[in-house]
This record gives sequence, structure tokens and C-alpha cells, in this order.
Amino acid sequence: MKLTFNPINPKNMKNSNRLLLLSLLLLIGTIGYAQPGRPFDMGHGPRNERVEAARVAYITQRLGLTTQESAAFWALNNEYETAQRAIEEKYKPDVAPGQMTNEQASRHLEDRLKAETELLDLRKKYHARFREVLPPRKLVLFQQAEREFRLELLKKVRENRRSGGRF
Repeated sequence: MKLTFNPINPKNMKNSNRLLLLSLLLLIGTIGYAQPGRPFDMGHGPRNERVEAARVAYITQRLGLTTQESAAFWALNNEYETAQRAIEEKYKPDVAPGQMTNEQASRHLEDRLKAETELLDLRKKYHARFREVLPPRKLVLFQQAEREFRLELLKKVRENRRSGGRF
């Protein structure tokens, strides 16, 4: 008896899509780990990678992204987040707020306004690009899923602290 894998068969297509999605999530997690300053960056190592992988998986599932949508969306989202971090880093103060003189604090307040303006311009620029890869309904769901994920993450961190466990 000869067993063959037919990717056209609907049963095998479902498994193929799952395998492709899993591979994509692993790739995104690996790429994300290689870039410093990822969201929820609590240090380096497996914890940050796990959080980012969980975020990608949660949002991908919550939005019901197809493999094509997922690939296009996460590539664009990673690009957007990298640009955001660059702007935030550009205007990061050299001195801690509690150590600032009035002159440094005044300059910092002006820099924050410049940063917010640049971030808004960036958001407008990417808004159009995100609409090219996802329908508006999924973009709205993305914002909601991001908030939900952050709340769940915070809840788990608090629970683990209470129980003396680690995340």
C-alpha cells in the first residue's frame, strides 16, 4: 500500500495551511527576537520571545487571518513598529525626568510634541498601507485584540507575582 500526500485534497489543505501558519509564526517570532526593543521587552531571552509569539498567535487567531493576510499584515506591522521605535528613540531624553533641570525639562516637553507629531504622521502613512492588506473590519478588530492581549498579559503577570511563579 502506497501512501501519498496530495496537497489539493481538502483534508490535506487544512493541515498544509496549519503547517504554513505555524511556520510563519515561528519565523516572525525569530525575526522579532532578533530586533531589540520589541513590545513588552522585559529583557532578553526566551520570555520576550514567548510573549511576542503569543501576541502574534493571539491576534492572528482573533482576527481570523488567512495565511496570505497574516504574512502581509505581520511584515507591515513589524516595519511600522520599527519606525515607531526609531522615532521614540530619537526623542528619548538623555537625563531621567527626576534629574532634569528646568531647561532640560522644557526641551524635553518640546521634543515630546515633535515626537507625537512624527508618530501621528507615521500612523497616517501606514494607515493607508494597512488598508491595502486587511479589510477595515479586521483593522478595527486588531486594535481591540491588541488591548485584550495586553490586559491578559498584565493579568497573568499579576497572578504569577501573587503566586510567586514566573511568567
